[in-house]
Order: sequence, then C-alpha cells, then structure tokens
Amino acid sequence: MRPTRVWSLLTETLANLRRGGWGGLAAVGAITVSSLILGCLWLLTVNLQAIMSDWKAQFEVVVFLRDDITAEQRDLLRRRLQTEAAVAAVQYTTKEEALAVFKRDLRGQASLLEGLGDNPLPASFQLRIGEEHHTPAAMRGLVASLERLEGVEEVLYGLEWIDQLARMVSGLQVVGWAVATILGGTAVFIVGNTIRLAVYARADEIGILRLVGATRGYIRAPFIMEGLFQGLLGGSLALLLLFAGYRYVVWRLGLSPAGLLALDGGRFLEPLQVTGLLAAGAVLGGLGSLLSVRRFLKA
Repeated sequence: MRPTRVWSLLTETLANLRRGGWGGLAAVGAITVSSLILGCLWLLTVNLQAIMSDWKAQFEVVVFLRDDITAEQRDLLRRRLQTEAAVAAVQYTTKEEALAVFKRDLRGQASLLEGLGDNPLPASFQLRIGEEHHTPAAMRGLVASLERLEGVEEVLYGLEWIDQLARMVSGLQVVGWAVATILGGTAVFIVGNTIRLAVYARADEIGILRLVGATRGYIRAPFIMEGLFQGLLGGSLALLLLFAGYRYVVWRLGLSPAGLLALDGGRFLEPLQVTGLLAAGAVLGGLGSLLSVRRFLKA
C-alpha cells in the first residue's frame, strides 16, 4: 500500500472516530469493560497460581509427638519416617525450639506467653514430601499410616486446602471467561451498530466513490480501521485501569514495588499477556466493524 493511501486511510479513520460521538464512546466503553474483566481474570489467576506454586514448593507434613515419647522411640520413629518413599527429608524440632519459633513469630507480643508456665508446644518432625506425591489420595494414605505409628500425637498437612484453592481458581476461570465472552459479544454488537451509523452518514460519499470506480476494499477499509482503533483504545484503557488498580491494591497491602511489570509481593501481567489484552480489544473492534461492513456494504 502506497504511503499516500496509508495517510489517507488514517485521516479518514480519525475523522470517522470524531464523527462517531456517543456511539463511538459506547463502543470503546464496552470493549474497555470486556478487556478489563479479562485482564482481572488473568491477573488474579497469575497471582493465585504463583501463590500455590510457592506453597507447594514449601509444602510439608508435620508429625507432632506425644510428650511421653522416649528417646529410643523418637529415634526409631525418625528411621521409620526416613524409609517412607514419599518423604524427601526429615527435620526434628524440639519443644524448646518450637517455643522459640513461636515467640519469634509473635514479635513484640511475646509477653503474652509469660503466664503459661510449662512449655505447652509438642516436639515434632517436619517432613518434606516429594513433588510427585503431592496428590490428595497419596497424602491421605501417608497421613493414615503415620497416625498409627507409636509416639505420634497428631499429623497435620494442608495439601487438601491448596487443592481446593486450585479448584476454586479453575471455577473462577470458567465464570470469568463466560462473562468476558458475553460482554465481548455485546461489544461486537455495539461496534457493529456504530459502524452501521457511520455507513449511513456517509452514504452519499460512498455512492460517489462507487461511481468513480473505487473498489469494495477501498471503501470498507476506513470503517474496519475505525473498529480496530476503537478496540485498541478500549484495550489500552482497560490495561491502564488494571495497572492503576493493581498498584493501588499493592500500596494498600504495603508491598514494595520491584518494577513496572512485577512486584515483590505480587505479579502483574506478563508482556505476552499485556499484548494479548490489547490484541483482544482490537479483535473485538475489528470483528464488529467487519461484520457490519459485510452486511451494510455488500455492493
């Protein structure tokens, strides 16, 4: 395409956008809302998946011991735990060490423990589980066998809660995609109506272009570009709103920025997802305008 034609096409597209008025604003707004919901879905999914990955990497089973366990029973139990195929590492924590960690976690409120008297915290073994065994069925079997061992008071693990969170994320993705699809269809409809009005407004000019031999593609191009611009503008606004909201939440939570697209306590969208969000807006606008011109500019 010649540079003069490109410049003419851009000029006509911008003129159409200015003439669009409230209809054009409605189209941009619909695309902004659709893209914003999609961006929120992505952002929430990215952060929840990162949290779950971190939790699974640090996942451990805690075996609390009875207070009356003997040193011989404890050593025997340690050797028994080390023979478990699912157990990658075993660490022992004494009652005193458990109390010291508890006080450290309380920070400035350790004085609350002064009236406790004897140390109420039990000794325990922390078991790091191999990643291949991070399934609810495998963990239930392991915990059931550990609870039957002599000297064991209680066995705690949190994998089921992590798996429930994963199922919740999957459900959230389905709902989010459904809502985004419905709103995306609405945006396509609004863009299509905006382009239809633009076609009617320029009916005389289009008739003259046909008389002088303008091709169908030449006539349609400015309208299709108008839809693409509306979509790109809507996607850009959604991205700005998403980033502003993200930074506000991070500020309210007291997290420290680590850069434009990532934070120490949270993550923003990856560059590919940012590009995808802008592309999604452009596709919605382009699709709406394409369907409209194919229907109302047939000849």
